[in-house]
Amino acid sequence: MFARRNLRRNLVITFSLPIVLLTLFIIHKNRDNIFSEHSSHQYHGHISHFSQDINQIYTVRSKRSTSQIRSSTIHIDEQLQNQNSRIANPYTISLVNVLNNHKQLQDFNPIQQISYPVINTKNLERFVHLDLKGAAPKIDYYEKLFPFLKQLGATGLLIEYEDMFPFTNRLAVIKHGIAYSHNDIQKILQLAEMNGLKVMPLLQVYGHLEYVLKLKEFIHLREDIRYPQVITPCLEESYRLIFEMIDQILSVHPFIPYFHMGCDEVYYRLVHPQCASLNFRDDADLFIRHVTRVAKYIKSKRPDIKLFIWHDMLSQLVNSGYNNITELIELIVPMIWTYVDDVKLWFDDGFWVKFSMFREVWVASSFKGSSGETTTMSYIAHHQRNQQTWLEAMYIASNRHKVNFAGIVITGWSRYDHMLSLCELLPSSIPSLAYALQTIVYGYIDYEKNITISTSLLGCDRMPLWEKSMQVTYITCSFPGHEMYEIMYQYDTLLRQYEETMSFVRLFITDIHLRQNYIHYKRSQECLQRLIYLEDQMIYFITAFQRVCVFFFTPDIGSEWLQTYFMRKFREVQYRINFIERRLKTQTSWPQRPLPNNTAFIFVKRRNITNLNLL
Repeated sequence: MFARRNLRRNLVITFSLPIVLLTLFIIHKNRDNIFSEHSSHQYHGHISHFSQDINQIYTVRSKRSTSQIRSSTIHIDEQLQNQNSRIANPYTISLVNVLNNHKQLQDFNPIQQISYPVINTKNLERFVHLDLKGAAPKIDYYEKLFPFLKQLGATGLLIEYEDMFPFTNRLAVIKHGIAYSHNDIQKILQLAEMNGLKVMPLLQVYGHLEYVLKLKEFIHLREDIRYPQVITPCLEESYRLIFEMIDQILSVHPFIPYFHMGCDEVYYRLVHPQCASLNFRDDADLFIRHVTRVAKYIKSKRPDIKLFIWHDMLSQLVNSGYNNITELIELIVPMIWTYVDDVKLWFDDGFWVKFSMFREVWVASSFKGSSGETTTMSYIAHHQRNQQTWLEAMYIASNRHKVNFAGIVITGWSRYDHMLSLCELLPSSIPSLAYALQTIVYGYIDYEKNITISTSLLGCDRMPLWEKSMQVTYITCSFPGHEMYEIMYQYDTLLRQYEETMSFVRLFITDIHLRQNYIHYKRSQECLQRLIYLEDQMIYFITAFQRVCVFFFTPDIGSEWLQTYFMRKFREVQYRINFIERRLKTQTSWPQRPLPNNTAFIFVKRRNITNLNLL
């Protein structure tokens, strides 16, 4: 019986072995077609992409010059613009493989192909917003930036100086300690003119006056004494201040065709005690009368100037029944803003009917500063979708409700308000701005235009990030500001490394270990090895980031950004390293459980909210 079994086994082996060998040979010969490309892109957590040579680590150019940008001037395709045809919705095209940003772009077939018409953008003004209340660039950066904006299709600049304007006389107390000088402003205006960029200064005249009302000299002009956001229209001294600020802005801008008065997010109205003695019907009446008075003052100085305000407060007043709203409608141009992913869903027909009564309307999209107060990187996808759907919404409103659109401002907020943290920096947000401007110029971004923008215009060696990548990503570009963009790529990678390392460390070095000086010896050694490596990379980043920052900003910006986003993480790493090193040297025995001072009931006293007068 055993002999039969051995015979059968030998026969199976004899017949099977040639088949197995033949199969292995075929797999070997066709291995390139069988195994997918992505296997070579796996993340290797222990490979260092940093070096002590900062210029090599971050691929940061040693010179600030960006003269090597490839020349690819974009001209508006008039034939394309005049067609006003239905186009493929960019949502249906997978422009970037999120999990591997290095790969060539791949199209995919959507379940349902949706197409939307877009407004003819040929005659629309295309302004770029410079928000200078946070990380205002050095003047020499504008020398490189403005020609590039013109190349991308921009026609003007909305400049929000805030405290960077060189106010004088009694207003000198308002300005930033290292504000622009009068010569700096003249240089900016000269550069704008040389590049065919119109200038629209923005001066808030109602809300968002934190940079003025925070000062003790102007506390009494607050609408609500607790909050420095809104100036009260119920005091004549408020108008003396506003008019003096306007006069100084106008004197430095003698030939501007536009002036933006802000007037968004005016949260506090009719709160000041003096308002009770004045004849205001309600807070809507107060708003109309205040904005009208300021607009008339500017018109008395520059009769031909075109005045703008943000739409959000105004939309509550149109068709309100007030007789004086008609006068305000004649004085100002509304600038309608929203930064959502699909603008078409944000505004209904009733909204557009209200604004169809204005002689012209502008809109505002965004390229940075609208994805969260502490966002550090402007990923292209959200901002491009916002811009794309604005063009679609404008087509609907102009055809259905005869809204006369005259311009688009692409906003780039540096802080959500004067008191809050820096968000995305301007130089590192240029790719997002480039895609937004090119979307306006052409009406959409397809695969070919995506390639042109990324390689010819931005000069990048691979596609910029459309979404946050889950892998290590590096890039080299040549646009003005590429150094900052490249270093922010490094920050994204380092942040992922930090999260991975700390997730491991927190498994074995918990709060109770820190409090009780109690460690797992072997696991602590493993944690220490990872932490020391991470600390090394973080130290390199701190140095490299500050070196890049001084190319574009005054020295305070690099420090503020690091204190906001990086140093707490760095201190946590150092604290854990010091703790582990100390315990590894001294921990030779461990106490019995329960651990000392760890048996008492934890008691936390509740706060007496009724005694708080701060809310």
